[in-house]
Amino acid sequence: MEPLKAVFLFALIGWISLPACLSAAPNVLLIYSDDHGWADLALQGADPDVRTPNLDQLAHDGVRFSRGYVSAPQCVPSRAGVITGTHQNRFGVDDNHKGPLPLEVLTLPERLKQAGYVTGMCGKWHLDLGSKKEGPRTLRVLPDHMPHRHGFDEYWRGELRQYYASHGLDGKPFEDAPKLVSDDRFRITVQTEAALSFLDRRAAKPEVPWFLYLAWYAPHVPLESPEPWFSKTPDHLPKERRQALAMIAAMDDGIGRLRTKLKEMGVEKNTLIFFIGDNGAPLKRGAWNGSLNAPLIGEKGMLTDGGVRVPFVAAWPGKIPPRKVYEQPVMNLDVAATAVALAGLPHDQALDGVNLMPHLLGENKTAPHEALFWRWRSQAAVLEHPWKLIHLGDKESYLFDVSQPGGETENLLAKHPEIAARLDAKLKAWSQELHRPGAAEPLHPQDVVFFADHVDAKLAPAPPLAAVEPGGVQGWLCRNGTLETTDTGLRIVPQGRGTKAARVFITRPGLSVAGPVEITLRARAKKGGAARVSWRTKAESDFLPANESPFQWPAGEVWQELKVLLPIQGRLIHLRITPGAEAADLEIQSIELKGKNEALTHWEFGRAP
Repeated sequence: MEPLKAVFLFALIGWISLPACLSAAPNVLLIYSDDHGWADLALQGADPDVRTPNLDQLAHDGVRFSRGYVSAPQCVPSRAGVITGTHQNRFGVDDNHKGPLPLEVLTLPERLKQAGYVTGMCGKWHLDLGSKKEGPRTLRVLPDHMPHRHGFDEYWRGELRQYYASHGLDGKPFEDAPKLVSDDRFRITVQTEAALSFLDRRAAKPEVPWFLYLAWYAPHVPLESPEPWFSKTPDHLPKERRQALAMIAAMDDGIGRLRTKLKEMGVEKNTLIFFIGDNGAPLKRGAWNGSLNAPLIGEKGMLTDGGVRVPFVAAWPGKIPPRKVYEQPVMNLDVAATAVALAGLPHDQALDGVNLMPHLLGENKTAPHEALFWRWRSQAAVLEHPWKLIHLGDKESYLFDVSQPGGETENLLAKHPEIAARLDAKLKAWSQELHRPGAAEPLHPQDVVFFADHVDAKLAPAPPLAAVEPGGVQGWLCRNGTLETTDTGLRIVPQGRGTKAARVFITRPGLSVAGPVEITLRARAKKGGAARVSWRTKAESDFLPANESPFQWPAGEVWQELKVLLPIQGRLIHLRITPGAEAADLEIQSIELKGKNEALTHWEFGRAP
């Protein structure tokens, strides 16, 4: 047994009477969704397309935390925080590459086992990912850090098609556990069945409390189109959005199945349920999982609310008053502190969370937290509601009033320097307590991209001068053809003819335009037809199939103006315009780009006759 765990456990055995604990302790069901944006809980009222009737009912039967936060904007550190109740920066799991969870850190299941709980885990674990000393520096599963090494009696660990399990779905234990099991069905269905199987095994001894951690792998990529849910989503939405809504609906149905099982077992009123998202949704093209954070600012990977404020619901029928909306900030770390207190265990200073029950029952009228703290990659933040201070490396600092709509777009640092100074002192003091004391890491280029896209446009680099290439005109280049400047405009001349000729297109690198972008093209052709505009953003290393908008190239002698809306998220840096394969005698008179809250970018190639 690891030394730190042993000290706590032996002290605990001498302090508490196990039978008394068994008689009063509630069951605890902790459900964690994955990359599930704040908007995608229907009760938030952010998007009418979201349908989550069972989650809504869970909140109606208990409490919706309107300001529920997680301790990191990324999955591994967020999960390390919720399963220990200790801020993950205290033991060095700062980001996805700082795992695995150290064995000496006491987890919630290990604590609850000392109060007589049976513990189970289903779904995404990821706290056993780390780099071995030999071989390439890639993350891999480390068997010594799987769930059974962190206090779980039973487990079904896995995300997609393969699972390391202690029991089969039929309830029979595996003698050679952890056993690798394959199941090709939709992952949420399988993970829900694993949770129901755990509950089936508890029915024989209803007097024994249990803790179940169900970590659904959704709506995280890879996206799927599971039925019967996908066909019920609005068909006018982008495919990614429909897939996300379908996967969220699958989780919602899982909530319904689990609550029905609890009623059948007769333990619904003796079970505390938490439902929490692990971090905000990613929004970049190529990373977007179809989920949304609106109206919050930012996305996964940011310490703005879009990255760390998530769907957060709790219910304990008969204990927590129904239809409650709790407005004070709470955090995922509070789950462990609450469960430990309800189990009758002694208070441990290692727990950074707060027992929420006195606050929910009205016994404590104060806010649960004086302040919330974060440090992730090159970002650090402190929230003393409603004021939030964020440092971006040593480059920029921002003071926001998060109680205002769009509050994290207006930097109030110059208006309230005394508030910023007070919060900065708190953040520095907290940072000195961490595994690696001090400020956040040096400025990370991806963090600059995040903040340039969502918070501070001035961080975007000035567009470089376009490379001068033969045949280039005002930075526009032609591939598989040439450009000719005429008195009236710009003529596009394909290089070859016939079916084997490479497709001609024009391209413009070196841009920096905030999306969404509207492109206005004044053009004509002897033969036009189907064409497309393609783009690449700062977050993408290449052109992606999803980053295309079709349009019709106008045909005839008269110049015609057409507009194409490019649903770009982030900053446009590279553009392509590709006419149809059968197009002929193509001419462009002008091109104009209009980005979000930005001046026009305009190219004029000639004058109309």
